[in-house]
Amino acid sequence: MRRALGQRMASLRFRLAAGMCIVLALAVAAAGLVDQLRLRLSPWLAQALDSEPVQDGVVLGSFGVAALGLIWVVSAWSLRPLARASAEAARAGPNHPGVRISADRLPTEMRPLVAAVNGALDRLEGAYEAQRRFTADAAHELRTPLSVLSLRLQRARAEGTPDWAAVEGDVQQMTRLVSQLLDLARKEQGGRGEAPEVNFYRIAREAAASILPLVESSGRTLVVDLPELLAVRGRSDDLRDMVINLLENALVHAAGPIRLSGEAGDAVGIMDIADGGPGVVPSLREAVFERFRKADAGSAGTGLGLAIVREVALSHGGSAAFLPGEACVVRITLPVAERKEGLLF
Repeated sequence: MRRALGQRMASLRFRLAAGMCIVLALAVAAAGLVDQLRLRLSPWLAQALDSEPVQDGVVLGSFGVAALGLIWVVSAWSLRPLARASAEAARAGPNHPGVRISADRLPTEMRPLVAAVNGALDRLEGAYEAQRRFTADAAHELRTPLSVLSLRLQRARAEGTPDWAAVEGDVQQMTRLVSQLLDLARKEQGGRGEAPEVNFYRIAREAAASILPLVESSGRTLVVDLPELLAVRGRSDDLRDMVINLLENALVHAAGPIRLSGEAGDAVGIMDIADGGPGVVPSLREAVFERFRKADAGSAGTGLGLAIVREVALSHGGSAAFLPGEACVVRITLPVAERKEGLLF
């Protein structure tokens, strides 16, 4: 009960209503005081107070003075926390990204606005952190290939026999690295709102078809055993990129047949990608989904493919993880969307 009373007192409407009740009580008290004064004062003053206009003036005057005073008190009491909130909002910025506006002692009518502002600050902090991380990652990962390329060019200038194949390889590596960094940054900032319904299994089959020439040129085989339909809410381009990254990862890090299989349930659907290679050691099964982490540090690739895979899965309400066991199998889990009438895939 005490808590409910405290919540009511936090309302500006409640404070003003309580103040008006007090003012009315003071007006009644002023009217009674006039009657008492009429009995105690001299006859001529009592006769003056007995006049209706005088009584009305006394009551209205006391009422007005009390109302103005009470409005000033209530306003000062209610606006004092706003001054504190304004000071907190002024501190928010890149140097203090964690600053938020406190809703303590604010009128309840102001708290939805404070919550909305804090939500905006949370989103700005996330965007700022993503930008800072992107800049740091790009600077860190490009430093080595740029140094190698610089040494190659210096040697070519000194010897007069440039190794153009190696230079081209370095440029391609940096181009791929920058492209994947930009792709990951875009996916991290992608919309989390309402997305259209798409058939994930059809997207996976299209992604497999697009990469089939690379599979065949490497002497590998690709088997696709997916059901006809898995309706999910998502962004087709991001889901296609997720499957392509998984297939490219299987091409780079294994030498066996690649198999896509899946099962659509009532609540979730799964897709497993097996590459025929040995499984990742248990201690690294989570770490390899981080940026620039590889199971084999000397292997080809940028270490961003699985980070993109997990980011896309999480942004669609799903998950990406290695299945336990000796074989290398990555499982993608996505929530099934509620079907709508007339939806065609």
